Amino acid sequence: MKKYGRLFVISGPSAVGKTSTINEILKRNKSLQQIVTCTTRQQRKTEQSGLDYFFMTNEEFFTHKKNGDFIECSEIYGNSYGILLAHVKEKLDNEKDALLAANWEGFLKIKKALDSNVYGFFLIPSSLKDLELRIKSRGTELQSVLDRRLELAREDMKHSDIFNFCFENSSLAKTADNILKQIDMIRSGRSR
Repeated sequence: MKKYGRLFVISGPSAVGKTSTINEILKRNKSLQQIVTCTTRQQRKTEQSGLDYFFMTNEEFFTHKKNGDFIECSEIYGNSYGILLAHVKEKLDNEKDALLAANWEGFLKIKKALDSNVYGFFLIPSSLKDLELRIKSRGTELQSVLDRRLELAREDMKHSDIFNFCFENSSLAKTADNILKQIDMIRSGRSR
């Protein structure tokens, strides 16, 4: 029977630092791979397709969805996001471990689809004010969108208890340290 690696899912509200945390972890631990999510949202100037996201047109995304290619997909803030099952299996092939960013609903779908070897890390901001400042610093949000993101962040944080681990993300270095320690413990069989 084919064996697959472990999938470590990083989650939390919008702008809590999921992508920055994953990038820091990947920089420190070369044995982990990144699972890249597909999206229809506009590419930001600092992002690279295939590295940060697979940027797709609505038509491309719909075709994948219709064909059942996504392990999970959802619409967030008017944009579609999805995770290609083939991409996940490719990364986890030969017992290699990988990281993925997903919302709490995506985490539940992924756990159900993969059945085992899925571990969730939920990041919370030091405060909602801090989260608001992070979103504003992007300079891409209208006030109405900002208000909606903060409302959804409060809702997201209500679901932190479904994850294996929960960390306050007040320091990128400390958060990466905490997650890497847990990953080492999971790999050695000393953690759930």
